[in-house]
Amino acid sequence: MVLETGDFRVSYGRITALKGVDIKVAENEAVAVIGANGAGKSSLMNGLAGIVEAQGGVLYKGADLSRLPSHQRVKRGLVLCPEGRRIFPELNVEENLRLGAYRRGAVKTGLVKVYDMFPRLAERRTQAAGYLSGGEQQMLAIGRALMAEPELLMLDEPSLGLAPVLVDQVFETLRNLRAAGIPILLVEQNAVKALAFADRAYILENGRVVMSGKGAELLADERVKQAYLGI
Repeated sequence: MVLETGDFRVSYGRITALKGVDIKVAENEAVAVIGANGAGKSSLMNGLAGIVEAQGGVLYKGADLSRLPSHQRVKRGLVLCPEGRRIFPELNVEENLRLGAYRRGAVKTGLVKVYDMFPRLAERRTQAAGYLSGGEQQMLAIGRALMAEPELLMLDEPSLGLAPVLVDQVFETLRNLRAAGIPILLVEQNAVKALAFADRAYILENGRVVMSGKGAELLADERVKQAYLGI
C-alpha cells in the first residue's frame, strides 16, 4: 500500500473539517475523492501534504509521516498539485518549474520530461507565468509537481475553471501519468470525469466517507447519480 490513513482528522479552531477519514491508495492505482463544496476534500489533501495540521495516522509506504513537515514529505515523494495552481506569476515558466525540484532530483532531466509532456510550456519557457492562459497555468502547476519526482501525485481540483476541451486534456495527461506507473490521488468536482478515470473512489460528506467503491460502480450507482452527478 502506498498511502493509508487512519482516523484522519483536520480542524480549524472549533470547526472540524474532517471527522475521521480512512482511505487507501495502492501501487499503480488512481483513487478519486469527490463530494460537494465544504465536504472536506481540500482539507484532506492539505492535511496529507502537511500544509495544515492534522490528527490521526498517515502511513506512506509503511512509514508514519504524521509528524513530518511538508517539505520532508515532498522529499519522500508525496507531492501535491494544489487547488488554484498557486504558480508564481512574476516568475517565468522555467523558473516556476525549477522551484518544483527544490527538494528532489535532477533539474535538467526533469525539465526535459516536462517539456516533452507539455510542448506549450517549452515554447513559453521564458514567458512570465502570469501571462499564460488558464489551461497553460494548469499545465505549469502539474509540471511543477512532476519536477519533484512524485511517487504519489496528489491533485486538488486540476480541472477547476477550465473549458471542457482543456478538461479533457487534463484527464488525458492524468491517464498518461498513471500509465507511467505513478499512483494518483485526485480531488475533483467534475465527478463524472473523476469516477470514469479512477480505479476506486471515496465520497466525502460533511467530513466523513459516506460511500466508497470502484469508480465505474459508483458512476453507475443511482444514489451517486442523483446526489453528485446531476444525472
